[in-house]
Amino acid sequence: MVELTERNAALAAIGLCLFATAITFMNLSSLGGIFGVILIIIGVLGMAATYVLFTMGYAVMPFMTSTLGVSDLLGNGYKIPPSQDVVIRNVGGIYHATMYMSARFYEAATSEVEEEMTVAYMDLWERALAGIKFPFKFCLISFPEDIAKYRENLETQRYAATIKLGKEREKPNPDALTIDKWEREIARLNAMLARLTAGEKPMGAVMYVATTGIGVNEAAAIAAAQRQVGEIRSTVANALNLDIKVVKGEDLKRCFTWEFYIPPDRAEFVSSL
Repeated sequence: MVELTERNAALAAIGLCLFATAITFMNLSSLGGIFGVILIIIGVLGMAATYVLFTMGYAVMPFMTSTLGVSDLLGNGYKIPPSQDVVIRNVGGIYHATMYMSARFYEAATSEVEEEMTVAYMDLWERALAGIKFPFKFCLISFPEDIAKYRENLETQRYAATIKLGKEREKPNPDALTIDKWEREIARLNAMLARLTAGEKPMGAVMYVATTGIGVNEAAAIAAAQRQVGEIRSTVANALNLDIKVVKGEDLKRCFTWEFYIPPDRAEFVSSL
């Protein structure tokens, strides 16, 4: 059985586009006016669908599965309902609903601030955990960055920030808050480049949070998981200055896969993101 994924849907759209285009240009003279126009329209729609799926598949696929009522069966009793935001499993008549959230720390402006925040996080972490009355999992997957690409990306960001800062300063009435924003951004990027120059190797990280709710049926389990997600977002996110968002679609499947398997090679892991 073929899975309804962003990749498969995009490939299907590409195939439809190529098929319609090939027939149109090979037999345009013998197809007739109306039929030829229809095939051209199909080809154009196929190209549009391919672009949308590749750029916004994370939003389109959950909408499609929800509209069509399609559930993904993952094996061993696990399934993803049409909403594409939870993994459900029936264990002995009790339903377990697991939801995943992405977690991102807000970056510090300078290395000195970052060191101070590291110490503060240790205390805040204990306080945040004390406020949660149910188990949840905080996962951190780290991997080495490509130093050349990482440096190039930082230098590009610094150049863009410098241009924006210069344009703001040249205005007749520059905004002090905007100037401060770009000055802090440039200082942050300079600090990161200085650490690279000092020999520090950059590490990438992917963070996500998982929690499971239980219930006598799917709806009850999902409702329990959603309540827990809301509590985590209001307690842990605020205490630790985290940006926490519920993941859906392919991102949800990716987090579920990481529960059992993490690609051993950096290139394979990065390509899966």
